[in-house]
Amino acid sequence: MLRWQLGLLFFVVVLQFAWAMRKQGVAVRGRFRCGLHGANYTKVRIVDIDYGPDPDDTLDQKYTDATGSFELNGYTHELTPIDPVLYVWHECRDEDTPCRRKLKFTIPKSFIHNGEPNAEQWLDIGTLNLEGTFDKEERECPKD
Repeated sequence: MLRWQLGLLFFVVVLQFAWAMRKQGVAVRGRFRCGLHGANYTKVRIVDIDYGPDPDDTLDQKYTDATGSFELNGYTHELTPIDPVLYVWHECRDEDTPCRRKLKFTIPKSFIHNGEPNAEQWLDIGTLNLEGTFDKEERECPKD
């Protein structure tokens, strides 16, 4: 009898834990320029930054089109609220230097959706010229 009760208790605990894992995501769109031209083939990725032993989760990743435009939308299942960021790797005005310039933008928590964003839940960053320098800019050699 005790085995049956322990089995039921285990099942209930696992079921509650799975239910608590909320579906959360972000959707970001925008356009990058390099001077007067679109920053085509710029890598963009949205990531849920995790702390501790849990690795970061890539929610979506793409390259900009010929005009520098992009749309990313992705989600994950997490117990706690996600910490989304947008990473951008580019070579605007930097083609002769090894490795790409890497930018990181924190996505406001108000743009976290439940997996299917409505029009108001899309973060539109507008048009950004990548010619200049940015605070906390890094360099990273491509792995892809």
